[in-house]
Amino acid sequence: MNPSIAPAVKAPTKDYRGTLRFWHWANALLISLQLMTILFQKVIVKSKSAVTELQSSGKDVSVPQARELAHIISERIWAWHVYFGWTLVALWVFRLGLQLTGPSEMRFSARLLEILRRYRLAPPADKSKAGKILFAKTTYALFYLFITIMVATGLILVFEDVSWLRGIHHLAEETHNVTMYLIIGFILIHVAGVVWAEMKEDHGLISRMVGGEAPTAKL
Repeated sequence: MNPSIAPAVKAPTKDYRGTLRFWHWANALLISLQLMTILFQKVIVKSKSAVTELQSSGKDVSVPQARELAHIISERIWAWHVYFGWTLVALWVFRLGLQLTGPSEMRFSARLLEILRRYRLAPPADKSKAGKILFAKTTYALFYLFITIMVATGLILVFEDVSWLRGIHHLAEETHNVTMYLIIGFILIHVAGVVWAEMKEDHGLISRMVGGEAPTAKL
Protein backbone atom coordinates (compact mmCIF):
# COMPACT_ATOMS: atom_id res chain seq x y z
CA MET A 1 0.00 0.00 0.00
CA ASN A 2 1.22 3.48 -0.82
CA PRO A 3 2.27 5.04 2.53
CA SER A 4 1.42 8.53 1.26
CA ILE A 5 -2.27 7.67 1.10
CA ALA A 6 -4.06 7.95 4.41
CA PRO A 7 -6.51 5.10 5.04
CA ALA A 8 -10.06 5.81 6.13
CA VAL A 9 -10.62 6.32 9.85
CA LYS A 10 -13.66 6.65 12.06
CA ALA A 11 -13.12 10.31 12.97
CA PRO A 12 -14.00 12.61 10.04
CA THR A 13 -12.14 15.88 9.52
CA LYS A 14 -15.50 17.65 9.24
CA ASP A 15 -18.68 16.84 11.09
CA TYR A 16 -22.12 18.27 10.32
CA ARG A 17 -24.24 16.12 12.61
CA GLY A 18 -27.02 17.84 14.54
CA THR A 19 -25.35 17.81 17.96
CA LEU A 20 -22.33 19.79 16.81
CA ARG A 21 -24.39 22.10 14.61
CA PHE A 22 -26.54 22.91 17.64
CA TRP A 23 -23.43 23.66 19.71
CA HIS A 24 -21.96 25.81 16.94
CA TRP A 25 -25.02 28.00 16.36
CA ALA A 26 -25.97 28.21 20.04
CA ASN A 27 -22.47 29.51 20.80
CA ALA A 28 -22.68 31.96 17.92
CA LEU A 29 -25.99 33.31 19.25
CA LEU A 30 -24.81 33.55 22.86
CA ILE A 31 -21.53 35.24 22.00
CA SER A 32 -23.44 37.75 19.83
CA LEU A 33 -25.82 38.47 22.73
CA GLN A 34 -22.88 38.88 25.10
CA LEU A 35 -21.23 41.37 22.77
CA MET A 36 -24.52 43.28 22.48
CA THR A 37 -24.73 43.66 26.26
CA ILE A 38 -21.17 44.97 26.31
CA LEU A 39 -22.03 47.42 23.52
CA PHE A 40 -24.99 48.70 25.52
CA GLN A 41 -22.88 48.96 28.68
CA LYS A 42 -19.89 50.72 27.13
CA VAL A 43 -21.56 52.92 24.53
CA ILE A 44 -25.33 53.27 24.71
CA VAL A 45 -25.86 53.38 28.49
CA LYS A 46 -22.58 54.98 29.50
CA SER A 47 -23.20 56.81 32.78
CA LYS A 48 -21.50 60.12 31.95
CA SER A 49 -23.22 60.56 28.58
CA ALA A 50 -26.56 59.31 29.95
CA VAL A 51 -26.67 62.11 32.52
CA THR A 52 -26.09 64.76 29.86
CA GLU A 53 -28.63 63.24 27.48
CA LEU A 54 -31.34 63.01 30.13
CA GLN A 55 -30.83 66.62 31.18
CA SER A 56 -30.78 67.89 27.60
CA SER A 57 -34.06 66.11 26.81
CA GLY A 58 -36.01 68.78 28.68
CA LYS A 59 -36.88 66.50 31.59
CA ASP A 60 -36.62 67.88 35.10
CA VAL A 61 -34.00 65.38 36.22
CA SER A 62 -31.26 66.10 38.71
CA VAL A 63 -27.73 64.79 38.29
CA PRO A 64 -28.11 62.21 41.11
CA GLN A 65 -31.41 60.99 39.65
CA ALA A 66 -29.93 60.67 36.17
CA ARG A 67 -26.95 58.77 37.51
CA GLU A 68 -29.21 56.46 39.52
CA LEU A 69 -31.34 55.73 36.46
CA ALA A 70 -28.27 55.01 34.35
CA HIS A 71 -26.96 52.76 37.13
CA ILE A 72 -30.24 50.79 37.30
CA ILE A 73 -30.24 50.25 33.53
CA SER A 74 -26.59 49.25 33.63
CA GLU A 75 -27.24 46.71 36.39
CA ARG A 76 -30.08 45.13 34.42
CA ILE A 77 -27.92 44.83 31.33
CA TRP A 78 -25.17 43.28 33.43
CA ALA A 79 -27.71 40.77 34.82
CA TRP A 80 -28.53 39.69 31.26
CA HIS A 81 -24.80 39.40 30.56
CA VAL A 82 -24.50 37.03 33.52
CA TYR A 83 -27.53 34.97 32.41
CA PHE A 84 -26.09 34.55 28.93
CA GLY A 85 -22.75 33.71 30.54
CA TRP A 86 -24.28 30.87 32.56
CA THR A 87 -25.81 29.46 29.39
CA LEU A 88 -22.39 29.66 27.76
CA VAL A 89 -20.96 27.72 30.71
CA ALA A 90 -23.62 25.04 30.18
CA LEU A 91 -22.68 24.76 26.50
CA TRP A 92 -19.00 24.55 27.44
CA VAL A 93 -19.76 21.66 29.83
CA PHE A 94 -21.84 20.01 27.10
CA ARG A 95 -18.97 20.24 24.61
CA LEU A 96 -16.48 19.01 27.18
CA GLY A 97 -18.72 16.00 27.80
CA LEU A 98 -18.71 15.17 24.09
CA GLN A 99 -14.93 15.51 24.05
CA LEU A 100 -14.38 13.25 27.05
CA THR A 101 -17.09 10.62 26.66
CA GLY A 102 -18.48 10.90 23.13
CA PRO A 103 -17.57 8.69 20.16
CA SER A 104 -14.37 9.49 18.27
CA GLU A 105 -16.19 11.28 15.46
CA MET A 106 -17.62 13.75 18.03
CA ARG A 107 -14.25 14.57 19.57
CA PHE A 108 -12.41 17.60 18.33
CA SER A 109 -9.06 16.15 19.38
CA ALA A 110 -9.64 13.04 17.24
CA ARG A 111 -10.41 15.11 14.16
CA LEU A 112 -7.41 17.38 14.78
CA LEU A 113 -5.07 14.40 15.11
CA GLU A 114 -6.54 12.87 11.94
CA ILE A 115 -5.93 16.10 10.00
CA LEU A 116 -2.37 16.24 11.34
CA ARG A 117 -1.81 12.62 10.26
CA ARG A 118 -3.16 13.32 6.77
CA TYR A 119 -0.89 16.35 6.50
CA ARG A 120 2.17 14.28 7.41
CA LEU A 121 1.26 11.54 4.92
CA ALA A 122 0.15 13.86 2.12
CA PRO A 123 2.24 13.72 -1.09
CA PRO A 124 4.09 16.95 -2.04
CA ALA A 125 1.37 17.90 -4.53
CA ASP A 126 -1.29 17.86 -1.81
CA LYS A 127 0.84 19.30 1.00
CA SER A 128 -0.37 22.88 0.53
CA LYS A 129 -4.06 21.96 0.65
CA ALA A 130 -3.53 19.70 3.65
CA GLY A 131 -1.63 22.51 5.36
CA LYS A 132 -4.54 24.92 4.89
CA ILE A 133 -6.94 22.42 6.43
CA LEU A 134 -4.56 21.88 9.35
CA PHE A 135 -4.21 25.64 9.87
CA ALA A 136 -7.99 26.13 9.85
CA LYS A 137 -8.52 23.36 12.40
CA THR A 138 -5.74 24.77 14.60
CA THR A 139 -7.55 28.11 14.74
CA TYR A 140 -10.58 26.21 16.06
CA ALA A 141 -8.37 24.85 18.82
CA LEU A 142 -7.53 28.45 19.73
CA PHE A 143 -11.24 29.25 19.81
CA TYR A 144 -11.86 26.42 22.28
CA LEU A 145 -9.03 27.81 24.39
CA PHE A 146 -10.52 31.31 24.28
CA ILE A 147 -13.95 30.03 25.29
CA THR A 148 -12.41 28.07 28.17
CA ILE A 149 -10.61 31.19 29.39
CA MET A 150 -13.81 33.26 29.08
CA VAL A 151 -15.78 30.68 31.08
CA ALA A 152 -13.13 30.39 33.79
CA THR A 153 -12.58 34.13 34.22
CA GLY A 154 -16.32 34.82 34.01
CA LEU A 155 -16.96 32.42 36.88
CA ILE A 156 -14.26 34.15 38.92
CA LEU A 157 -15.96 37.51 38.32
CA VAL A 158 -19.40 36.15 39.24
CA PHE A 159 -18.09 34.62 42.48
CA GLU A 160 -16.07 37.70 43.41
CA ASP A 161 -17.26 37.49 47.03
CA VAL A 162 -15.42 34.21 47.57
CA SER A 163 -12.44 35.15 49.72
CA TRP A 164 -9.78 33.07 47.97
CA LEU A 165 -10.81 34.50 44.57
CA ARG A 166 -10.50 38.17 45.53
CA GLY A 167 -6.74 38.22 44.98
CA ILE A 168 -7.12 37.29 41.30
CA HIS A 169 -10.27 39.30 40.58
CA HIS A 170 -8.44 42.11 38.76
CA LEU A 171 -6.32 39.67 36.73
CA ALA A 172 -9.45 37.71 35.80
CA GLU A 173 -11.24 40.89 34.72
CA GLU A 174 -8.35 42.03 32.52
CA THR A 175 -7.95 38.55 31.02
CA HIS A 176 -11.71 38.37 30.40
CA ASN A 177 -11.63 41.67 28.50
CA VAL A 178 -8.58 40.79 26.40
CA THR A 179 -9.99 37.37 25.52
CA MET A 180 -13.19 39.06 24.35
CA TYR A 181 -11.20 40.92 21.69
CA LEU A 182 -9.44 37.71 20.70
CA ILE A 183 -12.81 36.02 20.21
CA ILE A 184 -14.03 38.95 18.11
CA GLY A 185 -10.90 38.62 15.97
CA PHE A 186 -11.49 34.89 15.57
CA ILE A 187 -15.11 35.45 14.54
CA LEU A 188 -14.09 37.94 11.85
CA ILE A 189 -11.42 35.58 10.48
CA HIS A 190 -13.79 32.60 10.71
CA VAL A 191 -16.61 34.34 8.82
CA ALA A 192 -14.19 35.57 6.15
CA GLY A 193 -12.73 32.06 5.79
CA VAL A 194 -16.14 30.43 5.49
CA VAL A 195 -17.27 32.92 2.85
CA TRP A 196 -14.01 32.46 0.91
CA ALA A 197 -14.31 28.65 1.06
CA GLU A 198 -17.96 28.82 -0.02
CA MET A 199 -17.09 30.95 -3.05
CA LYS A 200 -13.85 29.25 -4.08
CA GLU A 201 -13.53 25.56 -3.23
CA ASP A 202 -16.22 24.26 -0.91
CA HIS A 203 -19.59 25.17 -2.41
CA GLY A 204 -22.49 24.35 -0.13
CA LEU A 205 -20.42 24.67 3.05
CA ILE A 206 -22.78 27.15 4.68
CA SER A 207 -25.87 25.11 3.83
CA ARG A 208 -24.21 22.00 5.33
CA MET A 209 -23.40 23.95 8.48
CA VAL A 210 -27.08 24.85 8.76
CA GLY A 211 -28.89 21.75 7.50
CA GLY A 212 -26.23 19.07 7.86
CA GLU A 213 -24.86 16.60 5.37
CA ALA A 214 -26.18 13.24 4.30
CA PRO A 215 -24.43 10.32 6.05
CA THR A 216 -23.28 8.94 2.70
CA ALA A 217 -21.53 12.17 1.69
CA LYS A 218 -17.75 12.13 1.61
CA LEU A 219 -16.01 14.36 4.15
